[in-house]
Amino acid sequence: MFSKGVALNLSIAELKQRYRTRDRVIHAMAGKGTIRAAVVVSTATAREAQRRHQLEAVGAVLLARALSAASMMASFLKGEERVIVEAKGQGFIRTVYAEALQTGEVRGFVEYNPSVNGQTTPLGKGILQVRKILYNKAEPITGIVALSTGNITTDLAHYFWQSEQIPTGVRLDVTLDSTKEIECSAGILVQALPGADARELRYIYDFLSEIDSLCELVKAGYNAEEITRQTLPGDVEIFSSTPVDFFCRCSKERFKALLLSVGEEEIVRMRDAGQNELVCQYCGERYYLEANDFEELLNQLRSARN
Repeated sequence: MFSKGVALNLSIAELKQRYRTRDRVIHAMAGKGTIRAAVVVSTATAREAQRRHQLEAVGAVLLARALSAASMMASFLKGEERVIVEAKGQGFIRTVYAEALQTGEVRGFVEYNPSVNGQTTPLGKGILQVRKILYNKAEPITGIVALSTGNITTDLAHYFWQSEQIPTGVRLDVTLDSTKEIECSAGILVQALPGADARELRYIYDFLSEIDSLCELVKAGYNAEEITRQTLPGDVEIFSSTPVDFFCRCSKERFKALLLSVGEEEIVRMRDAGQNELVCQYCGERYYLEANDFEELLNQLRSARN
C-alpha cells in the first residue's frame, strides 16, 4: 500500500510540473480594467518551429519573437479568430511569418533571400504587417508600418503606436543554448486603455526595464501566470489561460484538394516526373503522393469535365 501511494504522489507531482512548465498565454486585466496585458511562455513552441524548419540562430530567434507576438495578440480575440504577424524585408531574411488562433494554435516560417549574404542586417528595409481575421468581418483588418529595426520587438511597439494608436509596452525575449538552439522564449504585451493611471504604467515599464530578460524569470521557475502577477500592479484579473502549441491544420487531403486547381496536364506532368513530395510552407510537414493518389486526382478532374 505504501509503495502504491508513493507512486501515485509522484504521478500527481509530475502532472503538476508539466502543467507549470506548459507553454501558455495569459490574457489579464489590471488597474480596474484600464490596463490590458498578455504574457506568453512559448519555449517548446519556438523549439518545435526551429526543429521543423531547421533554422539557424538568427532565423530561429526572429520566428520565436513573431510566434510570441502573434500568440499574445490572438489572446485578445474570440474563438477561432486569428492574427498574422508578418515582417518582409530586403536583407538575408526575406520573410518572418507567424499566425496564431485565440485557441492557442500557432504556426509560422522563415523565408531566406539566397541572393543576399549574411553581412547585412537580417531583415533590412521593409514592412511589418499585422492582419486580424475576425468574425463578422468580410476582409481582414490590416495595419502596415515600415520596419524600424527589424528585430520584431521594437517594430511591433512601433506598429501599435502608428497603426492602432494604443500606448503599448512590448518585450519579446529569446535565449539560445550553447548549440544555438532555442533555450527560452517569452513575451509580454501591456496596453494602456482609457483611464489608465500613469503611475501604474510607470511601475510596469520600470519593472520591465529592470530585468535583463523575461527568460530570467522563466529560468527561475516562473510560469506565465506568475510572470503576469509579478509584472502588473494591484489586483490582477486573469481572463484566460490558454495552452500554446505549434500546430498546423495541413493534411495530405487538403493538399490534394488544392492540386485539383492546377489542372490535369500539370498533375500528369508531376506524376511522370516523379514529383510526388508536398511540403507545407507553414510547418514543414512533408506528404508523399502515391500512384493511387495521382489516379484519384485525375479521375476527379475527368469526371468533372464530363
